[in-house]
Amino acid sequence: MIPIRAALFLLVPWMMISCRTVKSVVAAVDVKPTGFLPHASELKEDRKRSPFIGNWWNTDKRVVQAAESVKSIYIAPVVADQLKPMRQKFTKLEFSDERRDKKIRSLLKYTQEKFVRAFKSNKKSRFSVVDAPSKDAMTLRLSIIEWEPNTYSGLAVREAVDLVTLPMVGSVLGKPSRGMIAIEGVLTEPKTGKSFFEFADKEEAKSLFFFFPQELFPSGQAKYAIREWARQFEKLMSTPPDTKVKDSMPFQIIAF
Repeated sequence: MIPIRAALFLLVPWMMISCRTVKSVVAAVDVKPTGFLPHASELKEDRKRSPFIGNWWNTDKRVVQAAESVKSIYIAPVVADQLKPMRQKFTKLEFSDERRDKKIRSLLKYTQEKFVRAFKSNKKSRFSVVDAPSKDAMTLRLSIIEWEPNTYSGLAVREAVDLVTLPMVGSVLGKPSRGMIAIEGVLTEPKTGKSFFEFADKEEAKSLFFFFPQELFPSGQAKYAIREWARQFEKLMSTPPDTKVKDSMPFQIIAF
């Protein structure tokens, strides 16, 4: 047991450091953009500036120039028309399609609210939020395309692994039992009607140093990821082109 613990002690930090690369490789394969995005097939992973896995920027000078003069943004109601079926065994065990569909409706509303709040809470934000589509406002449309809720059975398995190894090992090794959510977004320039920016991203439940309430709620991981996406998107829109918006760490000290 002691050699196993020693090996895990050395292995876990390496895996946490490598997690950013793992997300880039694995999630890029898993997140297959849908028809919701006009340029889905052209999305590329570009971490020079964006924290998102898939990115597409319009390079048409006419569209870029038009976008530079827009000072407002409308964030449309979030949809889940392209939501993919559940795949995880633990999720299927605890959630029927009807139960997940019922819960995701509140999650869609939550997503819109958090993206709106991200812009409103930053007094230096590039865009001011408007409540309706406008010929003078960018339009952001968002779609949740994957969601595997947190499960008690998955949590129990990960905690059991932690008890016989080290904290966080269960989260690292128990990948099939972790909550997960994926999103797509398209930002449209009003005057040309063209896409200015499109993105796709996926987040899995992060490794936790300690057990926290977030794990007890089906949408706990999803809501955390949504808040991060909202913050990152607002910063990406409001900072200069040479400013890098960093992705979050692959583990959490505190999780709510």
